[in-house]
Amino acid sequence: MTDNYKINIDKRWSLEDLYVFSRTYEQVYFLAYSLLPELPDDALDRISRAYHTYPWQGGYSAVNFYNQLKYSVPIAQRPNVVSIRYASPGYLELGLLLGVAFSVSKLVKYVAGSIKEINLVYNEIMSDLQKRKLLRLEVKQKGLELSRSQLHFIEEHAESMAKLLMFKGHSEITDRTGHPFITLKILLSYYRRLRKLAEYQSKGKADL
Repeated sequence: MTDNYKINIDKRWSLEDLYVFSRTYEQVYFLAYSLLPELPDDALDRISRAYHTYPWQGGYSAVNFYNQLKYSVPIAQRPNVVSIRYASPGYLELGLLLGVAFSVSKLVKYVAGSIKEINLVYNEIMSDLQKRKLLRLEVKQKGLELSRSQLHFIEEHAESMAKLLMFKGHSEITDRTGHPFITLKILLSYYRRLRKLAEYQSKGKADL
């Protein structure tokens, strides 16, 4: 069952803003939905395939991952526009699952308030991945070639990123992905999307 949820908007919005914000919000919502404790079996099957299917090499893997999550969510529970008022202030009213919306709101506001700290960790991780030439690694093909030190490094970064994004730890997602490197890639992509929403929050353009 869905309810209506208002995101207050203000200041000047462009068509690009509408596209970027709505697409990013959807993707964050779909990942939050995928981690709900109780889901229908058919949704769980699709979600499980999404977490295991993609090698996470390049941007298209992330796009495909979030698209797969979208199709795992029943149509009636996907964010749906109920009404829009463009004014100062205005609002974007959506029909969705309130529990998921509230968890997204909490996380976006937390990221907005901790952006410097999280960015430092994010940039350190990306730098380390680049130095170790792991950014383009295809886990499905080369996962068994990772050394013990590489796995330890990956697990440490996945744990750090997970806790910064208010997860209990990286195992919460690794149980689904089957590999800490895929987990790390998902957490990094999730943060990039949360950061976009946090920018709208911080600039006063959207209040989740």
